Amino acid sequence: MSVWDKWIDRVYSETDISRSIATSVAGITGLAIYLFSKDIAIAGFSAIIVFPIIKVLCSSIHEKAENLAKIKLEKNGLQKLYSRLSPEERAVVSVFVQAGGSIMTWGQINQTDTQFSAIESLTNRGLLQTSMSVDGMRETFVLDQDLFDTGQENEQPPF
Repeated sequence: MSVWDKWIDRVYSETDISRSIATSVAGITGLAIYLFSKDIAIAGFSAIIVFPIIKVLCSSIHEKAENLAKIKLEKNGLQKLYSRLSPEERAVVSVFVQAGGSIMTWGQINQTDTQFSAIESLTNRGLLQTSMSVDGMRETFVLDQDLFDTGQENEQPPF
């Protein structure tokens, strides 16, 4: 393989999107300046100056887009999980939401009409755990925080 073949192979097999965009913009900038000024040195320096600026901008935009896509995917996963819960399990989540927190004591749970089979089911799914209160005196139920947040979103009345 010649030097040009290696260079072309590297450019076209590039997986870094920001580098690919920056290379293209720098090349177009250098070519445009050369066509207008007919000075290869100014065109080369312009391309060299433009490349890192565009790369940083594109990297930042690409990273934000990936983060938003990841957040959306997680949120969709939580909505699917919530929709797969039985009505009794959703009622347990609703009890926590109405109580205003993801932690309730045994006494609070006993005062509700919650079915204990739904509590056991959420426990077996790993979405509800038991714990001790801060004072170490009472045992509590701790609902998964992400499930609690999803329950809050689903319980909000439409405005």
